[in-house]
Amino acid sequence: MYRKILLPTDGSEAAEAGLIHGLDLAKALRARVSLLYVLETLTPSLLLGPESVPYYQALLEDLRQEGLRALDRATRLAEEKGVGFEAHLVEGRAAEAILKMAEGHDLVVMGSHGRSGLDALLLGSVTREVLHKARTPVLVVPYRKA
Repeated sequence: MYRKILLPTDGSEAAEAGLIHGLDLAKALRARVSLLYVLETLTPSLLLGPESVPYYQALLEDLRQEGLRALDRATRLAEEKGVGFEAHLVEGRAAEAILKMAEGHDLVVMGSHGRSGLDALLLGSVTREVLHKARTPVLVVPYRKA
């Protein structure tokens, strides 16, 4: 059964919808969760780095703080629901980091922004990549803004 559930978050409303569903499931199953935020550095995607952008380190620190805020929100939700958890902030490509961490879990629960068309092509889809490459079962929680 599902005893260890991975709940990735990017701090968005869609991710929070996935978090809430995952936490409710974990509570019902008496499972523990791993909360995960992946800090995607700009270097691979934009070919930027400390030597090319003077404010790179400050930007990286801003992104790290954003990740810590997202994890803080997720841990508060877990505490409110009485679910045991551990929290991780890692650097790398989001889909790759989620897939790697998923190997030690029974289930991955994540929200989906529901992007399609050009948005999906330009912005990519972490959820889609995880869904297609994961060896661990993945539960996708769709999110549509009201």
